[in-house]
Amino acid sequence: MTLSAFILAAGKGTRLYPFSLNIPKPMLPLINKPIIFHSIERLLKAGIVNIGIVIQKDDHIMPSYIRETFPDLQSSFIVQEEALGTAHAVLQIKKYVSTENFLVIAGDSLFSASYLSKLSKVHLEEDNAITLSLEKMDFDLMQQSSTVDYRDGRVWKVREKPETPADVLSDLNSAALYIFSQSFFSTLEDMTKTKRGEYELVTAINKNIHQGYRVGGLITKRVCHISTSYDLWRFNLQFLNRTQNNKVNGNIIGNNVCFDGSSIIKNSILGNNCVISKGVTLKNCVVFPNTSIDQNFENSLVKSDYYECYTNISK
Repeated sequence: MTLSAFILAAGKGTRLYPFSLNIPKPMLPLINKPIIFHSIERLLKAGIVNIGIVIQKDDHIMPSYIRETFPDLQSSFIVQEEALGTAHAVLQIKKYVSTENFLVIAGDSLFSASYLSKLSKVHLEEDNAITLSLEKMDFDLMQQSSTVDYRDGRVWKVREKPETPADVLSDLNSAALYIFSQSFFSTLEDMTKTKRGEYELVTAINKNIHQGYRVGGLITKRVCHISTSYDLWRFNLQFLNRTQNNKVNGNIIGNNVCFDGSSIIKNSILGNNCVISKGVTLKNCVVFPNTSIDQNFENSLVKSDYYECYTNISK
């Protein structure tokens, strides 16, 4: 594979507070492994072994975990000193890119290894300057994301956060996965801040399109994008239902978890070092590590000092 990859993991994850208040968002648990574990694992399965991670200033949790968990990984950690937007985050990796083309993925999004391989193949075979991952999306979700004019195998425009149906270019959204050639850095270096005070990736992509660069795309059927606490709960249970291994009576139980036969645990994930009191019932729950529970929960995301309950698992 002639690509290097970079995971953008410097976001504060404010929409996930308080779950992400004291832990980097990509370190939040997904079937008892940090989200970033799954991202790195899938990149490696796709044949991409040179992986960089953009992190917040003073983030020691993620580098320590990755070095310990993937000791043979060819990794580098790039500090984004200020949160000035996605384009600014991508610009930070310039001196770490050793390949002509490089992949960029958000730290809160997961794609299958087969899709990562296919996107890479499309980018190289079509000789694209940029290749976008495209996902079908309803308008209510698109208002928080983007809409893309994709015709004849090419992307002609990306519009961020359409306000009305009239602003929608198609039912396709640009997901948080991109492949760029190194020429993209010259566009990033020439950018100015938007009205929101950030350097935005969509602005740079549209500028390349206007300059005549070929921007391609590949549609994906499923994206795991964890933006809110509801997403974290929902995707944990979806992954649980797709997982065949390491289950105990339909649950995933972490290490050193204490509960007895009087407790009822159904379709749930319990993190390491949890303590469940006698007689407690948990159903469709995701429990953070080091959490003690002495009451019943259903359809809930639970940590030691906070919990949220939900009603719709299928959304």
